[in-house]
Amino acid sequence: MSHNNNYQQFLPEDHSDDPMILEVPADPQPPYQEKIPSGYDPMGDIYLRGRAYRGLAGGRIPWWVLISGWIMFGGMFLMVFMPMVTAAAWELIPILIIISLPIIILWRGTAAKLAARKYKRR
Repeated sequence: MSHNNNYQQFLPEDHSDDPMILEVPADPQPPYQEKIPSGYDPMGDIYLRGRAYRGLAGGRIPWWVLISGWIMFGGMFLMVFMPMVTAAAWELIPILIIISLPIIILWRGTAAKLAARKYKRR
């Protein structure tokens, strides 16, 4: 084994008097990951339905989902609305109000989807 210190010529001079400064980067924060609750418990089911309706009302859904929603919920609305009007069955108004909530959400989603489409055209 050689006791030759020829490698010292490639290293800078040692100044042990100077304070050594080391910069350590901070730990990067992981991105926020939303914990999705289970749909099997009642509160988790309510949360997941609200999340789905928010996505529907925000226009962030495909067109086929929007159109099938109009067919399904619009059909239910018409199935209650037509007998109410023809038979003057005013006791169906509370049911009609409850059924109209998804229609309002679909209306908002359709308006948001069309507004986003117009925005993309410009």
